[in-house]
Amino acid sequence: MMPAPVTADLELDAIQVLESVSDGFFACDRELRFLYVNGAAERQLARSRADLLGRKLYEVYPELAAPGGIDEDSLHEAARSGERIEREYFSTKAGRWYRGCVHPRSWGWAIYFHDVTRARLTRRALGESEQHYRTLIDSIDQGYCVIEMLFDENGEAVDYRFLEVNRAFEAQTGLADAVGHRMTELAPGHERFWFEMYGDVARSGEPARFERYAAALDRWFDVYAFRSDSSATNRVSLLFRDVTERRRTDDALRESEERFRVLVEAMAQAVWEADAAGSIARYSPSWRVLTGQRLDQWLGSGWLEAVHPDDRDATRRRWAEAIARGVPFELEYRIVAADGSVHWSNDHAAPLFAADGTVRKWVGMNVDITERRSAEEALREADRRKDEFLAILAHELRNPLAPLRTGIEIMRMGRIDPERIERVRAMMGRQVDHMVALVDDLMDVSRISGGRIVLDRHPVELAAVIRSALEASDPIIRQKRHEVSLTLPAEAVWVDGDRHRLTQAIGNLLTNAAKYMEPNGHIFVTLERREREAVVCVKDTGVGIPPAMLEKVFELFAQVDSAIDRRQGGLGIGLTIVRQLVELHGGHVEAHSEGPGRGSEFVVRLPLSAAALEELEAPRIPEAAVRSRRVLVVDDNADAAQAMGTMLELLGHEVNVAFGGEQALRLAERIHPEVILMDLGMPNMNGYVAARRVRQSDWGRDVLLVAVTGWGQQADRVASEQVGFDHHLVKPVELDAVQSLIAQLDSR
Repeated sequence: MMPAPVTADLELDAIQVLESVSDGFFACDRELRFLYVNGAAERQLARSRADLLGRKLYEVYPELAAPGGIDEDSLHEAARSGERIEREYFSTKAGRWYRGCVHPRSWGWAIYFHDVTRARLTRRALGESEQHYRTLIDSIDQGYCVIEMLFDENGEAVDYRFLEVNRAFEAQTGLADAVGHRMTELAPGHERFWFEMYGDVARSGEPARFERYAAALDRWFDVYAFRSDSSATNRVSLLFRDVTERRRTDDALRESEERFRVLVEAMAQAVWEADAAGSIARYSPSWRVLTGQRLDQWLGSGWLEAVHPDDRDATRRRWAEAIARGVPFELEYRIVAADGSVHWSNDHAAPLFAADGTVRKWVGMNVDITERRSAEEALREADRRKDEFLAILAHELRNPLAPLRTGIEIMRMGRIDPERIERVRAMMGRQVDHMVALVDDLMDVSRISGGRIVLDRHPVELAAVIRSALEASDPIIRQKRHEVSLTLPAEAVWVDGDRHRLTQAIGNLLTNAAKYMEPNGHIFVTLERREREAVVCVKDTGVGIPPAMLEKVFELFAQVDSAIDRRQGGLGIGLTIVRQLVELHGGHVEAHSEGPGRGSEFVVRLPLSAAALEELEAPRIPEAAVRSRRVLVVDDNADAAQAMGTMLELLGHEVNVAFGGEQALRLAERIHPEVILMDLGMPNMNGYVAARRVRQSDWGRDVLLVAVTGWGQQADRVASEQVGFDHHLVKPVELDAVQSLIAQLDSR
């Protein structure tokens, strides 16, 4: 029941309002005794009105007088000023926080309060969360910021303002004091991409992750943009990192890898990788160029198929043993190239180890050591020939010394008739002449090899040189009863040269032919003028030359058959002198033979003299009645291909030119040529491989396929025939020969 003084002063409706509010309410007189307590106060304080009414405020709640609370001094000050007092205080009895508001009145104080414990806890939690957030954001190395997107009247993102940044922001961007500033103020040249990207994130709420170069800041950034507050559609949070150094490192690494890749691909050596078990995983293009193997053919252990059959098993075994040991190794074996040629390969390999010390993979390189092996073999062969030559030299020197000593002893004996003395003197003279000839040959080789010989050059008529050489060789020719057939052209053939040395060269060929034939042999000597050169041929019916020796007969100390050489006498250096003298004149010499017992032919080619060239008639294009054909000329020498093509076009043929095997196949597939003139020694795809492909195609079975090459030995002709060539022409090719072959199509 409410006290009478209060009910007198308070309106009934006001009391009803106070009873209905959720805030607690006290009414105290000036002595701070409770005059009224509403229901909310009873509930919040867990004290009944009866317990409170009439009692003093600080008696019931002494904690209000604590510092920061509602003490008496504050109440009296409020009474004097007429201003209300607001305080938050903690009730130790209730264990809760309250917010109180005291209004001074004429009769005392009206006190409102409500429980703010939850709000206090929430604020504290928010503060702690904010502190944790700030600590976390400031502790990371990545840049972080919150931006406010700025849109124009059309809704296009045109700028953004920094609302918040972390400590790493400046180090990551180079921008200082960014908060409150717009990006266009800090970096006027900032690209529109950034505004549009962040604007899309703000509008859609979809996060974005990207890496981009910011030209205005001259930095690369890895950025994660997201909208952290779904209600703030113009705010975007950015978590980013300056990755400029990483990008530069990556670019440098890519450039380094690209340089390495290009270097590996350009190297003649084949670089490879294999797994820990030695199974090949990667080879550089050089291997394919050399062997012709495709990727699927050399993977794993397929590369062994390119190893020469005689070396394959041993190489496989040694490879497995080396891989099992897990240490660097080196192997040498032969490889069969795509064109069928055999190459020596030196295989260096080394293991790469994992962190635990086990082999992770193998890397290695195949080096073509064919030239080195050939050089080593040549050195061994040269050493062998040198020893044999020295033995022959000793023998040849002893031979004349024996009759010389005998002649001296005969002359010492005295009492011999003049006729015998003359015979002994003649014999001794012949032996001395033989020794002088031996020494002269040795001196010639030495002078020519050392570049100490000087040619006395004049215009020389070759027919006269040949006659002089025949006269010089006549004694041995007559001695062995050989027949000589001489064929000379009607017109004179002139060269610029040293008459004496040319006679010596041709004479050596004639002497060799005479020596290495059984008696009653036949020597054929011919002289021709062909285009811009003079050609001298010396052919015999003698012992012949094995195919393996054709390239070696001109080398110093070379012996075709040492038994025959010893039987015939001489040092066997005559052909070396021939080659050196001919080359000094700008020419070259070739040896041909169908084998032992089939005779030999030596061909000397010398350039015509300038005067003779001026007398030559202008080239005439043959007027053969050959109808126009579709001709494909293939040669990696562009000048040679174009020149041949031009000549054939002048003859009325339809000509196409290709500069490699692969290009030729593509072109031929389109034009279906009737004639293909193809070089053999081309890179990437040589003429042998291309010819096989032509013959395998439907359109290429009946094509006239002509090999045009600098290689003209019998083995070369057999090899070209085996892959499908109809004819084999040796460079330089005469136009008449080509026309004659094309004319054969008319009779097919």
